[in-house]
Amino acid sequence: MHDALFALRPWRKGPYQIFDTFIDTEWRSDWKWQRVSPHIASLEGRAVLDVGCGTGYHCWRMLGDGADYVLGIDPSMRFLVQHMAIQKYAQNPNFDLLPIGIEDMPSSMPLFDSVFSMGVLYHRRNPINHIIELKDLLASSGELVLETLIIDDVEGGILATKERYAQMRNVWSIMTVDKIISLIKQAGFTNVRCADQNVTSLDEQRRTEWMQFHSLKEFLDPHDISKTIEGYPAPKRGLFIATKC
Repeated sequence: MHDALFALRPWRKGPYQIFDTFIDTEWRSDWKWQRVSPHIASLEGRAVLDVGCGTGYHCWRMLGDGADYVLGIDPSMRFLVQHMAIQKYAQNPNFDLLPIGIEDMPSSMPLFDSVFSMGVLYHRRNPINHIIELKDLLASSGELVLETLIIDDVEGGILATKERYAQMRNVWSIMTVDKIISLIKQAGFTNVRCADQNVTSLDEQRRTEWMQFHSLKEFLDPHDISKTIEGYPAPKRGLFIATKC
């Protein structure tokens, strides 16, 4: 089992304990869940959508917190195969993962009581459109949970990155807290707030035996880890909670 799971590297989101095999993933996603879970509505009995779910780590945590059903979507086929390997042993019928992006979901399907988008917004060319897509999948009075990169201060509230940010491709913009709150309100949400801010540490995202490529340490300025290798402020993440009218 260890060898079969090891062959599916790199494992990025986790960690997982599969019988005697511990999958030490690049991200300590359990730390993120510890920051998120105190601020969200109870998931007891809810139908939940997790957009950009990766292998589905947070989906499992949502089920563990009482969700009736969780749908995770992520276009990566590697994540799907890793999820299938875990589901082979978990056999949980209340969790499905589809290899699609949010643009492949029906344009208006307000079925979910909670919709999560964590680590997606800065990859969208048009952030307001992404927030509206999320809203269209929420039931009335449903809760949006949006986690994304933020920047403390920049002219106009938006940093438009050039080519890469912390070596990531397709990072189109990083916004201030006030700008993101403004966009969420513009999309028609109420009770909008930033519930948490956190600078990503070298202990939370790092190279491991299960993810042996470059990680956060290599993406930061070796002489000043408060900056990325491109000279931008180092990754800081904000958690935003809102309610659909």
